[in-house]
Amino acid sequence: MSVDLESPLGFATFVANASNHRKVFVPSTFNMTSILKSVARQESHDIVCDQDFYELEAPEATAVEYKERCASVKSAIVGSTRGYSR
Repeated sequence: MSVDLESPLGFATFVANASNHRKVFVPSTFNMTSILKSVARQESHDIVCDQDFYELEAPEATAVEYKERCASVKSAIVGSTRGYSR
């Protein structure tokens, strides 16, 4: 699931996750490698990221490793500045 945080649905989804005591990982960097390495340490089921990061493909050499590190993530809340949600 991915939603725009600026939309009522996106904001409600974020609040629902927080109020149901689910860990939500909001990265504090734009470095893809740092984010993907942090996901495993955070053990979050939900991640909040921007649309550009969500659509970015991992380098072929590390794609399998990153997929394994992110196995705990079940949904992504994607913030969009383009005026639509996916």
